[in-house]
Amino acid sequence: MNSNPLTLTFSREHQCDQLTRTLHLTLGEHSTLTVNQDVSDFNAEISKRVIAVADIQDVGYLIATTFTQATTLQLCIDADIATRFERQQWLKWLSFGLALSNYHYRHSNNPLLTPTLADFILLNADASDNTAFENGKILAHSQLIARELTNKPGNILYPQSFVEAVAALAINNIELSYLDDAMMLEQGFGGLMSIAQGSDREARLLCLDYHPQDPKFTVALVGKGVTFDSGGISIKQPRYMSTMKVDMGGAAAVVGALNAIAQLQLPIRVIGLCGLVENMPSGKAIKPGDVVTMLNKTNVEIITTDAEGRMVLADVLHYAQQHYQPDYLVDIATLTGGTGIALGKAYASLMGNDNNLIASAQTAGQACSEPLWPMPTGGMFTTALESDFADLRHGSEEPDGSPCVAATFLEHFIQPDQKWIHIDSAAMSLGMNHRKIYPKATTGYGTLLLTELCQQLILQDRLHQ
Repeated sequence: MNSNPLTLTFSREHQCDQLTRTLHLTLGEHSTLTVNQDVSDFNAEISKRVIAVADIQDVGYLIATTFTQATTLQLCIDADIATRFERQQWLKWLSFGLALSNYHYRHSNNPLLTPTLADFILLNADASDNTAFENGKILAHSQLIARELTNKPGNILYPQSFVEAVAALAINNIELSYLDDAMMLEQGFGGLMSIAQGSDREARLLCLDYHPQDPKFTVALVGKGVTFDSGGISIKQPRYMSTMKVDMGGAAAVVGALNAIAQLQLPIRVIGLCGLVENMPSGKAIKPGDVVTMLNKTNVEIITTDAEGRMVLADVLHYAQQHYQPDYLVDIATLTGGTGIALGKAYASLMGNDNNLIASAQTAGQACSEPLWPMPTGGMFTTALESDFADLRHGSEEPDGSPCVAATFLEHFIQPDQKWIHIDSAAMSLGMNHRKIYPKATTGYGTLLLTELCQQLILQDRLHQ
């Protein structure tokens, strides 16, 4: 085993003053990252009891924001820590944290996305090192796209302007298209349009298609994009309603992931579908007790209009299967408060119908520090969906098992041979300031996870060839 420490050197671009700070990363006694600048051999010592991927990301952010006047940052990592991760992992995730260190959301009265990265370069690097370092920057920029989308308020970012903001990114190798109200009404998007009908803002179904030559397989990523969720007629309590601009976190993650996937030039086709609506109360709004005919012709009884996301997702999931026949289908949504009650800020919940795909998603979550915890579907959760007036109810008056009930509802819209997982990220898009990289505002949760999942599926495909 290599007993030598790993030393990595980073430099800020475009600075004239030459100031170097040497930092030591070691194991310590604390459960959180601690910086001690009162040491003799280094300018600072950074320590923690256990170092995980999240800590590598946070160390990058921490050293950049602590030593703001330093042109060069030299990080000396103890050998017993360094060997726990591959060199390229250290470089990718340190680069990711460094690149995020300049980001602060600044309001503007237009929907355009202008995230900027901190300019760091890697010194004394070979081609492999530089690739890993640049990949970290790609992931940081992609996550900031998602964070910018979720940070913008609902009066600036609504379905139409969401599409315009993404179109203005002009992501290389991505074909962008969308369906508007008239198109979706004509095609029978009864679930999605039932939620949209209460708002004066038109709905959109945004499609981002990354289609390289001779793709190995196809993945469809579906994101819930409720740009503001008042709850509709079943209106929410005033407390925290201002945060309901974040209810399009799933759609934002899909956009961020498509940006990363295209820049990383992954050898698979990836379709990103974002169902974009506002959920508002009005004389036109859907009501509890109404029955809606979905895109797949299932009649669904509405129990609460504040369970709107599953209606949007169900139609878009059906559309994805009908139009693209993906090998893998993944949806991500800030769907139920019950997930946050059960898992807090530690995990998003994970459900699905394919054990291998579920395992791949868990591996991906661990690899990028956007972790998932599996939950069940079907069984007793189907009872909540039994209706006297339609084929299905879309939920229950009771909160019991709400994440599992919601996923069981979605499973009714998945074809028997379709490999599918559902990610409920309701608690993960906001209020994650226990992480250094998320000191304020939103997180862009899901961008890294979806990108890493696609990479995991590529790796598995190669192993089975």
